[in-house]
Amino acid sequence: MTPPRRKSLMTKAAAVLLILILPFNILGIITSVISYRNTLANTRAVIEYTLDSYNLLLNNKIKNCNSVLYGLINNNDILLDMRSARDDSAYQIHRHRLFLDLDEQRRTYDTADVFFVYSEDRDDYLQVPSFDRNTVGTRPHFSYIEDYDYAHAQWFLSEDHTQLLRVLYAGSMNVYLGTVILLPEFLAAHKGMKGFDSLEFFFGDEEVGKKPGVLSFNNRIADGVYLSAEVSTREINGSIDFLQYALILFFILYLALIPVLYQLMKRYMGTPLVHLNDAHAQLTAGNEDYRITEKANSKEFETAYESFNHMAASLQQLQKEVLEKELANKQLQVDYLQLQIRPHFLLNAFNVLFTLIQRGKKDSAQEMVLFLSDYFRYLFRSGNEMQLFAKERELIEKYMNITKIYYPESFEVSYQLDPMLDLMRVPPLLLHSFMENIIAHALLPDRMVHIVFSGEYEDGVVTFYISDDGKGIDTEALEAINHIAERPATDGKNVGIKNSILRLKYYYGEKASVVCESEYMVGTTFTITIPYDLEDVQ
Repeated sequence: MTPPRRKSLMTKAAAVLLILILPFNILGIITSVISYRNTLANTRAVIEYTLDSYNLLLNNKIKNCNSVLYGLINNNDILLDMRSARDDSAYQIHRHRLFLDLDEQRRTYDTADVFFVYSEDRDDYLQVPSFDRNTVGTRPHFSYIEDYDYAHAQWFLSEDHTQLLRVLYAGSMNVYLGTVILLPEFLAAHKGMKGFDSLEFFFGDEEVGKKPGVLSFNNRIADGVYLSAEVSTREINGSIDFLQYALILFFILYLALIPVLYQLMKRYMGTPLVHLNDAHAQLTAGNEDYRITEKANSKEFETAYESFNHMAASLQQLQKEVLEKELANKQLQVDYLQLQIRPHFLLNAFNVLFTLIQRGKKDSAQEMVLFLSDYFRYLFRSGNEMQLFAKERELIEKYMNITKIYYPESFEVSYQLDPMLDLMRVPPLLLHSFMENIIAHALLPDRMVHIVFSGEYEDGVVTFYISDDGKGIDTEALEAINHIAERPATDGKNVGIKNSILRLKYYYGEKASVVCESEYMVGTTFTITIPYDLEDVQ
């Protein structure tokens, strides 16, 4: 099962930064935005409240003006006396009385800024207060009487939107009554809101639509009459407390510091750790000479780098010492194995030599002596070095020829070896021991034993077969040979075979194997498998 992939330290550090910083930044920004929106909402509320206040004041004025106008029409004795006067002097007296009455109501109550009365029968235009210097000899507002219609009977705006007017016609008296509220004076009297230079209140005959960069407000005064206000959003934003702006800016800058902090952590922590990990990976990969040469950016990592380099040097020296000891130990083991083989073979050879001399076979004895000379020369010159199989094969053939002299009617040997095998290298006397084992244990006194030494190569594997149709091996002995490597070294049985197997494992590894198949009084076959790539040799 593949272990789960763990996150890197820098990924975890970035996550910690985000967890520690991001929520507070988001909370701070949200708080600042909410504060800004609340401030904006409060500003809207104040302006709307001011509009409502103006509306209330104007409605109060309008209500009072309506009361005056309807009072003049329905139950004002002065107006009736003026209309019923027969002579001019009486008319003028009642006219003056009406002027004083209207002026007193204008001054005393919150009514209109101007009242005017027009008597159509006498073509007389009365205005309260009286005409100023600029309007002497004129009839202000008379145009609304001349063009009187139903719209003028309602409250309406003048063309320049500076006056709010209403004109009533009393048909029973043939008199026009009018009232005027001067809007600039009204706004000036109530001062408006302080703190916003761009804030403007004005009247119009329709609602003000939305404009870019401007907040607009509308409040209906009467049908077709609207009090509106406009203020620049830039000025509202500028009026928000500087601390709020600074707070928002601080949180934004603090949020922007996350990648900066990440890069700093990566530079001062992540990169040195990467160097250390790479260095350990190099050692693991077998690069024992690798050392950290990068300059550390802190005392702690400088110490870590020095410790790693010291550890790598110590490990390299230790491995060298262990390898040398291991090689020396294995050399002693191989030497010991070969020393075991040499006396064993030597005793057999001396027995053969003694028998030949006893039988008077001088030539064969001389041939045996020459063989022993070649044998030991090959053995001592080779030492533990790998030798070409061709030399091993030649020595085996000589040995079998000499042994044939001793046992002339006991065995026959045939060789079926792939010529390519002469190019491989084998430890000295590795295969010789198996041939010697046949002579020692497989021959029969009453019949000829056939020995076949064959070998083949295929797909990087060399396989030798050493077979005979001799005595064979019983089941218990066969089991012991096939597990001979597991037997203690002191049991003294099958020394040559055991040592050959151990040497085979030593030189070729665990993939090398020896398998013995045998049936008592039928024959034995040793199958020796060696991993060896002859293509590389060629």
